[in-house]
Amino acid sequence: MDTQLIARVLLRRRTLRRRERWARAQVREHQQRQLMTLRAFATTRSPFYQRFHHGLDGAPLDELPVLTKATLMDNFDELSTDPTVRLAPVEAYLRGLHSNERFAGKYWVSATSGSSGRRSIIPSDAEEWAMTIASYARANEWAGIRSGLTHRVTLAVVSSTTAWHQSSRVAATVRSPFFVTERLDAATPLPEIVAQLNSLQSDVLIGYASMIRSLAHEQLAGRLRITPQAVNSSSEVLTAESRTLAIRAWRVGPFNVYAATETGGIAADCPQRRMHLFEDLVIPEVVDDDYQPVPPGQTGDRLLVTVLSSRTIPLIRYELTDRVRLATEPCPCPLPFRVVAAIEGRTDDLLALPTLGGGTVTVHPVVFHQVLDLLDAGGWQVRQQEAELRVLIAAPGAGFDPNATGSALHEALTRAGAEPPAISVSVLDAIPTGGAGKRPLVVALPDRADGQHS
Repeated sequence: MDTQLIARVLLRRRTLRRRERWARAQVREHQQRQLMTLRAFATTRSPFYQRFHHGLDGAPLDELPVLTKATLMDNFDELSTDPTVRLAPVEAYLRGLHSNERFAGKYWVSATSGSSGRRSIIPSDAEEWAMTIASYARANEWAGIRSGLTHRVTLAVVSSTTAWHQSSRVAATVRSPFFVTERLDAATPLPEIVAQLNSLQSDVLIGYASMIRSLAHEQLAGRLRITPQAVNSSSEVLTAESRTLAIRAWRVGPFNVYAATETGGIAADCPQRRMHLFEDLVIPEVVDDDYQPVPPGQTGDRLLVTVLSSRTIPLIRYELTDRVRLATEPCPCPLPFRVVAAIEGRTDDLLALPTLGGGTVTVHPVVFHQVLDLLDAGGWQVRQQEAELRVLIAAPGAGFDPNATGSALHEALTRAGAEPPAISVSVLDAIPTGGAGKRPLVVALPDRADGQHS
């Protein structure tokens, strides 16, 4: 345990608690002050930003160019504000990473899995890393997860155990007598995960949304027998059906956490189960495909985030391909942060299918939810392939009819305006995992144009 870092995290968390009592005007003033500081730092220390923002010193944020993942990784060395942080040695460090050692003795480095395209790599110094951990601590506190000298909390985290994955790095950093965290690899066969959880009997269950759904199914089937006091879902879209399953399984509604490797926490559920943006940590912009702002109540095609604490790799208007819809009504809780009505997945998850007229139509994952969420099964996944849609169904109940499921999907796609391709339905014991142990519901054909998406 790094006691100096933990002390830094506790100080940052106290600062965040004070901000949670701010008025809305104070949030906006804080954003503008921090944004000015970040932009000045970036243009002074980063050769990339000197070029990228040339002539834009007085421009408002929404007139600055968008930073994509491809641009970040193609210009990593020039974007870095520390001459010791260069892509080749950082990648070599990640290949040999097995524990919690830091790059150059100073930087915690996390990376995305790159399961649907190119991966991103984010180094964090002690100040940046402390703020990342404090953002996750905020989400836990809002979910009622608190520990102290007289109350030790045990957590079971079903996620990636890969050393460079951010959740692994956070867990390795915050080991303490107050939190006992057991990490289970989400890529492990489901029966083994169930057996481990039955043995651990932890106070809190944390996992990918798809894993929470699978585990809720196992609990309702009687194979999993745990009684968590809290359930946290992260990293994937928590559907209404998955939330209902979790409530049926454990009598507690899951708290949803929205985060990214590049940013740390972006938003989380308050005690009212309404998701609030962490607007004191990031400036979010919900935009369409042309990067034009989208009003509350309308779903955007991209989320641009400016990470106010980023310094080693400054992130200003960084593009996430998440489809976010802001709420039109405030939350009754006293938090000063705006409310997220829904996170509908990534733009990458939308399927482009042909129409009878020879064009293409974009099919939203909700089309599949309307059919497949009704099944008595341990999970599902739709994989778009060149000439067909392959539908995977995990551990369906008695009476499951793959032909009926394929016909129902054919009809749903036709109603959505598509000319359905061939549909194959396969039954598996469990949905296969990706590089970080995730089980995405929809896997679209990769974007071969630029490989930007994470």
